[in-house]
Amino acid sequence: MLAVMSSVRGEPGWQQLFWLVFERSTHPIALLGDDRRIIAVNDAGVALWGGSREELVGLSIFDSIRPAEQAAAVREWEAFLRSGEYSGTRDLLRADGSAVEVEFAARWAVVAGRRLAVYVATATGESARRPRLASELPLTTREREVVTLIALGRDTNEIAAELHISPETVRSHVRNAMSKLDVHTRAQLVAVAICGNQTMHEAVAREGTKNAS
Repeated sequence: MLAVMSSVRGEPGWQQLFWLVFERSTHPIALLGDDRRIIAVNDAGVALWGGSREELVGLSIFDSIRPAEQAAAVREWEAFLRSGEYSGTRDLLRADGSAVEVEFAARWAVVAGRRLAVYVATATGESARRPRLASELPLTTREREVVTLIALGRDTNEIAAELHISPETVRSHVRNAMSKLDVHTRAQLVAVAICGNQTMHEAVAREGTKNAS
């Protein structure tokens, strides 16, 4: 396991839960430094980019962007350094030269005493797009359960079965959570969830990762 992960092993609270979800999520997630280089990447991220983890760590996310989009990506990253908000859709270049279209989102988090960008990617078409509706209401317990399972990579039907509720109820909780967190895509929802200590449901995260083992 990477040194940055090992350095927080056994710590109580949010960081322990963060690593639990980071490692087990089926969403591709990478941790980036201020220079856009990959510090750590989960198994789903390795599968998305291709190649090996050893080859990915130290690679700049900039190298995964088409040359025609790199100038815009530089401006977006500079804006992200100031605002902490970064999301969009682009083709991600894989190790074998192929490209896959992804929706991505990133948020800053302090992990093991270092500020890192938590970069989440999802295949296009998996987002629940809807009008922007900001709110400062806290998530309910059920919404936190649903958001946690989304962060782990569960789809709507799997969440419904796991929580013994209908798929439509799951979709309703997702819409409400996205409204409260002021996000528009599942990539953004996952990024916000794993970066916040009041967003995920610890018991569900631990049970969910155990079931996925």
